[in-house]
Amino acid sequence: MSVSSFVNLLKDSQSNELPITILPKDGNINGILSIFMYTFCSVSMILGNKFISTSIPPESKSNLPQISIIAFQCIFAVIFSEFARSAKIINYSSFSYNKAKQWLPVNIMFIGMLCTGFLSLIYVNVPMVTVTKNCANLLTVFGEAYIFKESTTMLTITSVILMTIAAVAAGSNDLEFNLIGYFFLGLNCFCTSSYVLLMRHASNKIKWETWEKIYYNNLLSFFILLPYCILSGEIGRAINDPGLMTYKFLFINLVCAFIGFYLNFASLWCVAATSATTYAIVGSLNKVPITILGFIFFDTKMTVEGIIFITLATCAGFLYAYSKLPGSK
Repeated sequence: MSVSSFVNLLKDSQSNELPITILPKDGNINGILSIFMYTFCSVSMILGNKFISTSIPPESKSNLPQISIIAFQCIFAVIFSEFARSAKIINYSSFSYNKAKQWLPVNIMFIGMLCTGFLSLIYVNVPMVTVTKNCANLLTVFGEAYIFKESTTMLTITSVILMTIAAVAAGSNDLEFNLIGYFFLGLNCFCTSSYVLLMRHASNKIKWETWEKIYYNNLLSFFILLPYCILSGEIGRAINDPGLMTYKFLFINLVCAFIGFYLNFASLWCVAATSATTYAIVGSLNKVPITILGFIFFDTKMTVEGIIFITLATCAGFLYAYSKLPGSK
């Protein structure tokens, strides 16, 4: 696929009229490539963030600049967004103080989602993080029903309850159980659901261009996190720790920052080349390779019961995605 075709697809994604299909439009190569790239980026982002915490010596883990890593990924996304806008690959309006102020409550939840997601990966294995995050769907479904008065099918309710029960059961069989890690996972579910609901509410009140949400989320997050990074001494401790200041550690962080930014492109490309429905289903299916690769790369220790419950939670995720298809009952 040519660069111009990719750019045109990104521009098309800013249209609100996207057809609902399950397979790539006309079976073209763009749809297949977009699905592959979205899958690759989303899987790589989870595994990459886990690699950050496992690539350092055990004695350096206490000096891991957790919040600074997130701030670095945010400012990286802002810089590349500005570069892409100057190259006319994407388009959004210049910074507006009023829009930033209106978006701030949503951004607080976005920061919470990023931070708790990254912190949970430090303490909890990848398969458990993957299935437990599905519990956010339970809060989102009931939030949509209460706040936006949306009707919810019995299939949707059944799938999210099944996901939640399976995730809790899998957690109880986690041989590497860490209370701090599961605390952050619980907060992540709350922040993720709150972010989705607040973003929908704010989007109904503020006229946004597609890339503006990405731009404001990352820009505001960086400036909110920066004071903590400086005052807490995170950056200083990391710089003075030879176990952290290695080419390997810096390279992994740089790669994760780029993948995180490119994931935005891949997401929009997938929606534009296929449909919003396909994008949602692929996002659910992505949990399978993430779970499997998490077992392989990080030598995850689980009981047989834990593996069964993780499989059940993953299947419930498929059921949830199916329940969201147009016409499903």
